[in-house]
Amino acid sequence: MNKILNPRIIYLLISLILSIVVSNQYLNKFENNLFKDGNREYSSIFQNDSIRYIKEAEKIRIDIINSKNFLVSGGAYKFSFLYPRIIYFFNKIVNQNQSMVGDDLIELKNYKIFIFFQIFIFFLSLIFFFKILSKTLEKRLSLIIISVLFLNPIIFQFHLSLLTESLFLSFLIFSVSFLLKSKNTFHFFLLGIFIGVLYMLRTIALLYPIVFLIYLLFEKKKISQKVINGSSLISGLIIVLFLIGVHNYLRAGVFYSTPLQAKIDLETYIVPTILVKSKNFTELQLKNHWEQRYKKIITDNNFDLTKEFTELQPREYLIKRSQKILDNDNFDLTKEREMILFFDELRNESINTISENKIIFFKIIIKNYYHSILLNPVQVYFDSKYESWQDYKNSIDHKFWLKIRIIIALLFFSLSLFGFIISIKTINYQLNIFLFFSILYFFFTSCWLVGNTRYFIPSTMFMGIYFSFALDNIYQLINTKIKSTYP
Repeated sequence: MNKILNPRIIYLLISLILSIVVSNQYLNKFENNLFKDGNREYSSIFQNDSIRYIKEAEKIRIDIINSKNFLVSGGAYKFSFLYPRIIYFFNKIVNQNQSMVGDDLIELKNYKIFIFFQIFIFFLSLIFFFKILSKTLEKRLSLIIISVLFLNPIIFQFHLSLLTESLFLSFLIFSVSFLLKSKNTFHFFLLGIFIGVLYMLRTIALLYPIVFLIYLLFEKKKISQKVINGSSLISGLIIVLFLIGVHNYLRAGVFYSTPLQAKIDLETYIVPTILVKSKNFTELQLKNHWEQRYKKIITDNNFDLTKEFTELQPREYLIKRSQKILDNDNFDLTKEREMILFFDELRNESINTISENKIIFFKIIIKNYYHSILLNPVQVYFDSKYESWQDYKNSIDHKFWLKIRIIIALLFFSLSLFGFIISIKTINYQLNIFLFFSILYFFFTSCWLVGNTRYFIPSTMFMGIYFSFALDNIYQLINTKIKSTYP
């Protein structure tokens, strides 16, 4: 009974309940605010990426209704591999496999259960992390760490939408916990599988094992054992990549393990700005430039993709036509091999464009890095309030919150730096190196392409641990001051 009434347990349960209550209020506020996707409406609770995942889940649902095996169901591997499948299973179990995409509406019924499920999984990951941390750190400090990670609005907001960040962060915490707990070769193999799960949620995790290998490098073990553990970890990840490739081969006759979106990210986010800045292209000139490039690639390689492109409507240059193909509901799976080769050609041309404009390229990514660190505790809120970035950018809300964000970023970075300095004397250097390189890894690999604070969230989470060290130190100073003043 005393264990149940433990103040820490009571505090954690109250935090969980309050988080669900606040989340429910947010969802109630925006669930009837409707945005448009072509001719269909959808609740503003679901951002653009959420709609993509729901559409992919719907394809899986339809394939299985048409007697396809689950292992070969679904469309081309465009975005996240795992998330649409999680949505499919949720809809099948909770909504009795109801349609999610209609003629005029895109919806996921009982979506609140899904949101609360995400919050609960994150909560469980932190409880597990707390048990691991409290074996090496003081329980007070461990509690502060998981409180900061759970209650930080910059992080918590992403549990309120159908984006990959929530489950990605949960599995990231589980992965770190497993790393600290791993004792033998088999444990590291399972850890590699877990990193594979991270990859299936967000492909940015593909090279993250490098950070784990750096951690292993500083272990006090024989070199041979380090090599075996590292190889086991990589083997687990390779198995996941292989299974994704096998799925695509059985489904479409082509083996590949990276999403199509990854092949056109440069074309989508970097190349247009380079062409506008280097050649002063207007929107029309940029459109014509793309038309010529696409036709040349199709002609040179004898691709049968003319219909896919002629069906597209002209759009402003910030919304790339190659990205539009991925969003096309009638994506022709019989041409998937050609589409992969086509996107490979686009990627190669994008790399050539960047190599010819290195200075402009570095200016772009430096700007993106800067924007990504302007922490935004209300990003998801205003994504639900405003239908487009331009609407929000021109609003009073944006101007007001930009100033607040700068203050928040300065405070958070300053205290995190202070906490890092404290941690050098508090935790072992091996763990510290892992945390530090994790921050750098997600910052440098995620934030260069798009200056969106959403992609800085994994780094923010790891920085939150250092931030907690600073808060703990401040608490001790205040507590000491009070005791000395009022003995």
